[in-house]
Amino acid sequence: GLLKNGGYITVDAGGFLSLTDSGREIAEKIYERHTLLTQFLMRLGVDEKTDSEDACKMEHYISDTSFEAIKKHALNRMK
Repeated sequence: GLLKNGGYITVDAGGFLSLTDSGREIAEKIYERHTLLTQFLMRLGVDEKTDSEDACKMEHYISDTSFEAIKKHALNRMK
């Protein structure tokens, strides 16, 4: 489907999936967003269940500009 047609994964003859370079880049970006947003919400006092659920929602929709601003703020506060 969508991931294969988008060039994010390859599927070999045995049905095994592999990430392409662009797929790995997207996965790493989403992981960074999820991790940072979860930690940021936790530091704001959001409970563990909610911070993870909200980070899952936010990581897909937040703009690069807003994420970078949150990241800069969070990293400065953690020093």
